[in-house]
Amino acid sequence: MLYPLTMFCCGCSVPAGTTIILLFHLVACFGVLASVCSNLIFHDPVFASTWSVQAQFLYMGFALMGIPIIVSALWGVANRVETNIRVYLYYLMCCFLENAVALVYFCLVEDVCRLAGTLVEVGTSNFGEAFLCGTFRTVSYFTVATGIAVEVYCLWVIWSFCEDVHDGKNGLELWQLIPSKDDMIQRSKSNKEGPYADIVGFAHTSLPGPYGTVSTDAATIFGGGYHDTAYPPRGPDDF
Repeated sequence: MLYPLTMFCCGCSVPAGTTIILLFHLVACFGVLASVCSNLIFHDPVFASTWSVQAQFLYMGFALMGIPIIVSALWGVANRVETNIRVYLYYLMCCFLENAVALVYFCLVEDVCRLAGTLVEVGTSNFGEAFLCGTFRTVSYFTVATGIAVEVYCLWVIWSFCEDVHDGKNGLELWQLIPSKDDMIQRSKSNKEGPYADIVGFAHTSLPGPYGTVSTDAATIFGGGYHDTAYPPRGPDDF
């Protein structure tokens, strides 16, 4: 059974980790838009410039769709609204499937040596083609494994925060729900004196004690008016 995470990256809270993931994803979406515009409008090849026009437009549309979803999820994290974050979770799942298929295709199905042809040609004279191709294939395997592992962890963090909001385990404390709480606390303590002023039963407290020993106006036990502090206590005939 999969359990929700209690922290992010061994130190940060799950809400902080969710916010970090959302911000990085938002930057990535803007990066995709900038890359496609640079490739197709300004004819300055950058990322994914070798893709077809249809593939670039499809990727840009998917990134463009994610911008309002991510912004809505950021608002949901700040206000603990589960619906907004759930919608982003489903969008992130689609992104994971898309990226996983792309990684497997370009790193495992396609010939890595052919994709990195320029680098292979430059380094062949120094290292040899076989060595470089083997190195690129090994790096491609680690790239696929790392990319998929990172995206799965991000999905786990987002799902954990959704479960946290749904269950209400790490919500705001009661004292955090009071607006201007600091001023109210100071006003409530302004009429008391010293750090022990609100402890019941102390001789120098402003509050009455539970018995008749501290405050003479309080009710006595069994109607008595004398309090024996000796130990062991004396019997009735000793008085």
